[in-house]
Amino acid sequence: MQEILREMTDMSNQLNSKEVNIYIDNLSQRLSLKKPSEIEIIGLGAGRMGYSLRSFIMRLSHMGFNASMIGDTNVPRVTKDSIIFVNSSSGETPTILLFTQQASSMSPGIFSTTCNIESSIGLLSDFCITMPPISSEQLMKSPYEQFSMLLYDYIVIKLMGSLNLDPLKVSANHSILE
Repeated sequence: MQEILREMTDMSNQLNSKEVNIYIDNLSQRLSLKKPSEIEIIGLGAGRMGYSLRSFIMRLSHMGFNASMIGDTNVPRVTKDSIIFVNSSSGETPTILLFTQQASSMSPGIFSTTCNIESSIGLLSDFCITMPPISSEQLMKSPYEQFSMLLYDYIVIKLMGSLNLDPLKVSANHSILE
């Protein structure tokens, strides 16, 4: 367990804080332009990277935003006002790349996290956080999946503050059917 925690700390220490601040500042600005229920948010991610993003999409929903994940039955049509989140460690996941290409032709609000800002998805993104490379004994891309989950939780904390959201009201939006 300590090795995994050390890897997360190493990645956090290598994170480009300027990239993160630009991402969060622009996201906060976009989210404050309209009432939360009027903002369409769509998450694009596959596999475990998709699950990490799904947890973030769920928190945005708790915060009052109309947020859904690709594959959900309630995914809205992408418009010029949509905010698209993409989570792909390679930045080249074929299905997610296709969805990102389609969305980028309609929405100027693509926020991505990837290990390669020069990837196809990175280049299509308006705002991108580059996850630092790491050598790990964990299976496949586990460190990036874990780190993206932590990164999204950090973004939630920053959004709660910048949007002046009441934690009690946000908590009241949590499902009681668990």
